[in-house]
Amino acid sequence: MKTLRKYHKWPSLFIGFFLLLFAFSGIVMNHRDWMSSLNFNRQWIPPVYHYNNWNLAAIKGSIELKDSTRLVYGNIGIYRTDNSFNGFTDFNKGLGRGMDERKTFTMLQAASGQLFAGTLFGLRRYNTSTNAWENIEVPEKMPRVVKLAQYHDTIYLLTRSHLFTFTDTVDGWNSISEIHVPKAIDDDGKAGLFKTLWIIHSGELLGLPGKIIVDMVGLAVIIITLSGFYYTLLPAIARRSGQKLKKKLKQFNRFSINWHNKLGVYGLVFLLITTLSGMFLRPPLLIPIAYARVKPIAGSTLASSNAWYDKFRDLLIDKNTGQIILSSSEGFYRFEPGKSDYSETYPVQPEVSVMGITVFEPLTDNEFLVGSFSGLYRWNPDSHTVKNYITGAPAQSSGRGNPFGAVAVSGIILDAGQPVGMADYDAGWIPLNQSPVKPKMPDHIRKLPISLWNLALEVHTGRIFSVILGDFYILYVPLMGLTTLLILITGFWLWLKQQKRKKTKTSVIK
Repeated sequence: MKTLRKYHKWPSLFIGFFLLLFAFSGIVMNHRDWMSSLNFNRQWIPPVYHYNNWNLAAIKGSIELKDSTRLVYGNIGIYRTDNSFNGFTDFNKGLGRGMDERKTFTMLQAASGQLFAGTLFGLRRYNTSTNAWENIEVPEKMPRVVKLAQYHDTIYLLTRSHLFTFTDTVDGWNSISEIHVPKAIDDDGKAGLFKTLWIIHSGELLGLPGKIIVDMVGLAVIIITLSGFYYTLLPAIARRSGQKLKKKLKQFNRFSINWHNKLGVYGLVFLLITTLSGMFLRPPLLIPIAYARVKPIAGSTLASSNAWYDKFRDLLIDKNTGQIILSSSEGFYRFEPGKSDYSETYPVQPEVSVMGITVFEPLTDNEFLVGSFSGLYRWNPDSHTVKNYITGAPAQSSGRGNPFGAVAVSGIILDAGQPVGMADYDAGWIPLNQSPVKPKMPDHIRKLPISLWNLALEVHTGRIFSVILGDFYILYVPLMGLTTLLILITGFWLWLKQQKRKKTKTSVIK
């Protein structure tokens, strides 16, 4: 019993504070839509999270407007500037005050002049009468719009799970309708193991009720941790207290330790599942399962009749053939609406980081610019070639499972269809093709807050501790997970032994 107590007590005291951080941040992350309007002052967190030279995915892209100005967009929202990138004015009216509400993935000025934006929480249209963005209803629950593109008078709208179209008109738009995307020719009917563990860990497996269950697990962790601290520190507190207060402290201690044991024992299965699934969602344990595939869990979103559920990432339209080229979490595919029975894959494709594609733009009629945290590439599907856009050399893989390449591309700036700047996640704006353009990041943008959800993500994954641990922060999640497993197992073992002792004493008395 002494040995068990030692292995239960000291690891608990050592990681108790971090368990509280896991629990609080996990609850915030589980309800991004509820937390979308909440921000946190960026100046109060480590300098690595401060904006500098358009880093941290501040800019994903830009569009040139018909009035010879342009809009830049990304994590900062939307800002207006001139074609020389001199001066930036806020263009976010109507999007909301939360940085998550302003997070913009794609923009389009249609041939009719109408201005559209695809954001984290849906499709927006700019109302020139009110000079503000307004929401356009999309026939999907919580649509995350990742790409807008126009072909003739049809506007294509891609979310993470569906492809929609509507007609561009001067007076407005017609109703939004869905286009059927044929199943991939190499679809094996399985789901990624990473995604499976993700929906288990977050509770998405059971929808909102599942998320509430996981929230309850988080609350249980908070109560178990605080009651454990109280039980351990009580003797020191009691020694400095009067008899009356000491009695109340002991009464509360019996109450708290009773709930400590009940929550730990009866919630053990949920605690173990949450801990184990979370350990494999971050490197290094993520690497061996990143590309593994399993049969989808029956009744879950992964068993959806939509074979593309949560797989779409970007889109381009081949203007020569009218084919749609889709970037998905499982590679690049092409199909012709209404004519293709299957979405065909490409024999040669550029490498895309597991973190997702960030750039997909046409360079010429048969060449495309593809960027992600794995690098920036020039891709010619017809000649089956992929070249490093910066060096011009044939592309070299950065290693399967490695989410980062030589450059972590988070966005691209185009001028007349050609790249003039690349946004590296860490370094920020890097001029391309000998462009002299490298605008200074204004203070009013540089000091923008971070969304509470993003801060929770940095805390939950342990990245915020990289300022102390350096590259060793990558071991934070697995080590915390292993220690938590040790605490749970020894705690349950202690409880079993205590129950056995109680039964022995009862039988002796009888």
